[in-house]
Amino acid sequence: MPQEPFLRTFRPDRQGIRKILGDLEAEIMEYLWSHPHTLGVTVREVYEALSAQRHIAYTTVMSTMTRLAKKDVLRVTTDQTAYRYVPTMSADAFLSYVAGRKMEEVLLHFSDALKGPETSLDTLERARRLLEEISKHRKPEGGA
Repeated sequence: MPQEPFLRTFRPDRQGIRKILGDLEAEIMEYLWSHPHTLGVTVREVYEALSAQRHIAYTTVMSTMTRLAKKDVLRVTTDQTAYRYVPTMSADAFLSYVAGRKMEEVLLHFSDALKGPETSLDTLERARRLLEEISKHRKPEGGA
């Protein structure tokens, strides 16, 4: 099972995966998800695809893909001449993971708010069970 992505940013005013990833990070992931390669892709391949649509430096693509690997959104492998990058999970699994994490945060906040003298133990127990259920369903499903 792949490691869980390390994602801290959430921008509710943006669309799709741009709520979680920066614009270039999202563009790179969208490219990888729409062009699945079992062996992964090189920075050069991604750079050539993106530079056909916009002016961008090779080193910018390289550092962004390195950052996505550090966040565990991409996995890095090596062949004889280059690093190859593969998504750690499919687009659907990624979105499911992020939605689950955000729901967990909301429920934890809700649970903390419920911890008052007037809150019943039954209510807290139901909230705890719901949080556990969400946690089980949000585990990354692996593979792109």
